[in-house]
Order: sequence, then structure tokens, then C-alpha cells
Amino acid sequence: MAGQAIATVEAYLDALGARDMEHILSHFSADAAWTIPGDPALTPWAGSRTGPEGIRQSLASFFAAVEPLAFELGPLVEADGRVLAPGRYSSRFHPSGKVLNSEVIMRFTVTDGLITDYRVFEDSLGITRAHLGEQTTGMGRHR
Repeated sequence: MAGQAIATVEAYLDALGARDMEHILSHFSADAAWTIPGDPALTPWAGSRTGPEGIRQSLASFFAAVEPLAFELGPLVEADGRVLAPGRYSSRFHPSGKVLNSEVIMRFTVTDGLITDYRVFEDSLGITRAHLGEQTTGMGRHR
């Protein structure tokens, strides 16, 4: 059903913005795949996870390390249960205190009103550098 996938993604993004872990997890299937680029040894929320406990671990690490400062969501695009959600954000990373301004595209696969696959496409090197307190060049900019 057209629109259902977008409604699911919007509900997830609202829960994410509120950092409401249980509400976030309620939007994922029991075997959902969760993929955030990067090296989990450097940015603990990165990597591939499966299911609610894996997603919970990733988000707990993310919430502990990242302070959102601004997020602008572009128009969501849906086709055949896949939703693309482009955006721009500004985040402060802890403990470094560095701020990164960057773009992101989130790709969701939604089946029967639940997210079954979530992948993020973003400047993982810029994020790692900001998290670790290193200088960066390229697309992502931080102060």
C-alpha cells in the first residue's frame, strides 16, 4: 500500500528524534537488518546488526556519543516498499566535542508496516574523525 511505508518511516524518525528506545524498536521486524557504515571499533554504533537487541546496542552507543544539534529531512521517496529519506544534520560528538555538519540518506525497506532493513549512507570517515576528535576534510565539515 503506497504511503504506508512512508508513514512507518516517519513514525520511526519521530521516535528517533525523541530518543524513545521502545517506540523506536516497535517499528522494526524481529529479524530486521540494521547497517550503519563504519568501523565499530572506532564508532561503536557502526556496523551491521540484526533484530531488536542488536539495534538497541547500536542506538545506546549512538545516544551516548552523539548530541543532535539540527536535522533537516528532505522529501521522502517511496517505491515498492523502499523509502529513501535524504537529510542534513549537525551533531556534536562526545567526548571530543567536535561538531560535524553533513548530509545523509537513509534507506528503509518496509514490509507489513515494519522496517525489515535499514541502511545509512553518510560520511562515515567524517563521523569517525569527529567522534575521535581528529581534523577532517571533504564533504563533512566540523568545527
